Amino acid sequence: MKKAGMMLAVTLAAMMGMAQEKTVVVNMIDLVRFHPSRERDRKLMEDTEKEFQAKLDKKRERFEQLRDDFDKTAREAANPALSEKARAEAEKKAVQMRDVVVEANRDLNQERQKLERDLADQDMRLLRQVTNDIREYVTKYAKDNKIAVVMDGSTLAYFDLKLDATDDILKLMNVNPKVRKEAAEADAKADGK
Repeated sequence: MKKAGMMLAVTLAAMMGMAQEKTVVVNMIDLVRFHPSRERDRKLMEDTEKEFQAKLDKKRERFEQLRDDFDKTAREAANPALSEKARAEAEKKAVQMRDVVVEANRDLNQERQKLERDLADQDMRLLRQVTNDIREYVTKYAKDNKIAVVMDGSTLAYFDLKLDATDDILKLMNVNPKVRKEAAEADAKADGK
């Protein structure tokens, strides 16, 4: 019993010590949103998406041409004026073309999936770079200001706004916190609030 009481006292003392440690909150969503490289990253993603779309368009054009050729060949095979021998040849050609069309469709779908994965991977890499950079700024801010805990306010149900250090981190990133305020006002206006 004495041992349990001692453990409780030690735990309470540790909690009291932690309560006196300095804690701040940042909004990671805003830090990512206004990070200096996000505009460059957004442009890179748009350019990459256009490049990928051009590749897909070429494959889609090839597929559509093959499909049109197949449709034409299938119509020819159904022509009642053909002799048995000519019909058999046309049907054989149509079956071969159908196989080519099926393969082209499979190729188009695989290419689309691959490009979508590549695009998602690139977006994740860019986001990871930004979040790693933000963590460095947050760490520097915490060390410089002797802060023990920095929490992400976008995941908290409530916190006192006096604890919000997001604007301070934005300043470290050479971003004017005014853009955050203006964006919040624009968002509120867009939401009709």
